[in-house]
Amino acid sequence: MKSIYVIMVIVLAALCVLPACSSGGSTTPAAKPGNSSVTAGVMTTSVDDDSMPTGPVKTSFAPDTKAIYCSFKVSGVAPEDMIKASWYYLKGEAVGKENTLLNETVTIAQSTSDSYYLAFYLDAPNNGSWDKGDYKVVISVNSAEKLSVPFKVE
Repeated sequence: MKSIYVIMVIVLAALCVLPACSSGGSTTPAAKPGNSSVTAGVMTTSVDDDSMPTGPVKTSFAPDTKAIYCSFKVSGVAPEDMIKASWYYLKGEAVGKENTLLNETVTIAQSTSDSYYLAFYLDAPNNGSWDKGDYKVVISVNSAEKLSVPFKVE
């Protein structure tokens, strides 16, 4: 008799815990790992509130450019995915700085839309002038490289 009582208590406890494990009624399926894509990567000097370029799309910038933006479209990301921009100086007039990581910026995907634009930017160095040469921005999702966008400062 005691064993039946113990079994009933275990079953009732399990029934009480199961609703807490549910998804909360969400009808939006989570993005599957590895299904994310990053496309339409462009370089510019300004973006709007939706991270789309408002300035001209460029592949080359003047050394006195105040900030350089990389705007791109993400698709298939889940709200908890980490999106990172890594800015590199590749080669040019700055001797000894070849293939240098300049900055990394990370954000957490927060939209449940199928696709949307994001933008990262890098301000000019403290002296107000970029070193002339070749650069690139690498965009990754959850540490997987998705896009590389080259640009020049001349």
